[in-house]
Amino acid sequence: MTALGVGQVRSSRPEVLVGAARRLDACRLDVEAVITRLLRHRARSWSGPASVAAAVRAAALVAGLGRLAACLAASSTSVMQAAVRLRAAQDLLARADARAAADGAFVDHEGTLFLPVRAAGLDSVLEAHGARRDELLRDEVHTYLRQAVRLATDVDTGLARDLLVLARGGPSAGPVLAARGAAAVPAPPVVLNDASGAYASAAWWRCLTDAERRSVIRDHPQWVGPRDGVPAAARHEANLVLLAEAARAAASALAAEQEHPAIPFGVDPVARARARVDDLRAVRALLGRQDGVQRRLLFLDATGREVKVVVAQGDVETADHVVTYVGGLSTTPRDDLGRYDNLFSPLRQQAIREGGGADTAIVTWMGYEAPQPDEIVTSIDRSVLNPKIARDNADELAAFLTGLGAARDRPVHQTLWAHSYGSVLAGNALLQDSPVDDVAVFGSPGVPFDRIERIGLKAGSFNVLAAGHDLVAHPGWRPLGANPDTVAGGTSLSTTALKDPAAGCNLWHGIGSGAEDPARTSTGHSDYLRAGTVSADNLVAVAVGRRDLVVQQAPVERSCITVPTLPPPPAATAARLAASVAASVASR
Repeated sequence: MTALGVGQVRSSRPEVLVGAARRLDACRLDVEAVITRLLRHRARSWSGPASVAAAVRAAALVAGLGRLAACLAASSTSVMQAAVRLRAAQDLLARADARAAADGAFVDHEGTLFLPVRAAGLDSVLEAHGARRDELLRDEVHTYLRQAVRLATDVDTGLARDLLVLARGGPSAGPVLAARGAAAVPAPPVVLNDASGAYASAAWWRCLTDAERRSVIRDHPQWVGPRDGVPAAARHEANLVLLAEAARAAASALAAEQEHPAIPFGVDPVARARARVDDLRAVRALLGRQDGVQRRLLFLDATGREVKVVVAQGDVETADHVVTYVGGLSTTPRDDLGRYDNLFSPLRQQAIREGGGADTAIVTWMGYEAPQPDEIVTSIDRSVLNPKIARDNADELAAFLTGLGAARDRPVHQTLWAHSYGSVLAGNALLQDSPVDDVAVFGSPGVPFDRIERIGLKAGSFNVLAAGHDLVAHPGWRPLGANPDTVAGGTSLSTTALKDPAAGCNLWHGIGSGAEDPARTSTGHSDYLRAGTVSADNLVAVAVGRRDLVVQQAPVERSCITVPTLPPPPAATAARLAASVAASVASR
């Protein structure tokens, strides 16, 4: 059969199929009632050849009626499943229509998306922002349209095939089709780490029935747990299964390494196995906290050299604001997962207050193998001075951010917080299309763009925080990209609370001289998230879209920040690093 069109799917009537399925089931009940009467009223006292012949004939009649009842049952099941799938296809079309309408676009009867005409040549930032929104809209709407048409076509083809088999009346047609229909679950799409992949996964999940969803989580948790675009509750349930499996495998691997220790060459295998156990133990400990806060495991991968994990504090499916935090150098679940959660708890409560009671969820995204301190000189490709890791993992972050919105039934305000090397990764992810509304980078060694038009954010949405005595934010040389403070269209936010702003500072009285309020001032590289500081207040204000609460960095504060810059690397190291960076760029 040829593929159906959008107009045909729209005009289809699943309720007619529902009615037909119910009538078929009513016929099945009638046939079963006849079988019951035949069996109840068969002769019991009659004997002889005629009695045997009558019994044989009655048995054949009952068997035939049984096959008819089975065919009617299978027909009813096939038609009802077709109705459910057809309704799901129409729901996808409705979602595509609603998504288009929200941006002033529409989808015609032929499935063509018409975008609104936008004024050109007025503001380059607005033009770039509109282009990014349009590209995301195309990806989402076209994915839903394709999935809806594909699903409806499969329904049409499959139902015609099943009914033809049943109409031919094969002796086993009914039982075989009934069993096949009960077990059939549409296979998930191939996981693609981009916007279209997240939308395709969201469309696949929306096409499943509740029973099929439960079945997939139970039998194929690996289909659900890592899949961007699937709702957080389902991912959490599936990832708990994967976490238990990973913990058992890690414990067995550690026991084996301890029983037959190998001579270490480079990394101690026992230490690495123990670190994996500790990482997974940290994940379980965080999820097991009994403090009344909802936490969900949105991603887990324990198959690589380091454990990758994503955990949400709060409900990312219903919260009005969702923040995704990306950490940098030396980040590991065993050392940092619980620590970040402790930092985020008061900030989340502050965000809820400043957001007028609107809920805020904060996601700790450790979905990449962060560079470690010992790799700075031992591995050029994994050195924190090389953007390769950031580039290689940017698509995973962009897909995750897209999936958060794709899985929801209503829009969400998304903010990206990125610290240190995590800002390099976030900057590369922003070069892709993702539905991020606001960004704050802090302690950043560099970003891969020099103006916000490159990332399609609206004016005032790219925020930079650089504290005093932060040697990473003020290195003097930028192997990882442009200085975020110099990005055209960006906003520098305050990290300092001066005791007497009117007095100002000079080079002899900078941060740390007593000119600032230490309780409210962030200093160094790792103090930005401390509750009560100006930097934390700014991050919260950005997260809930309260630009009226944002404190920008004033010239007097800038004059107070006196930071010794790092010397450039030795010539040999710089040459090796430059060659590695050039190779990574050429390979993309």
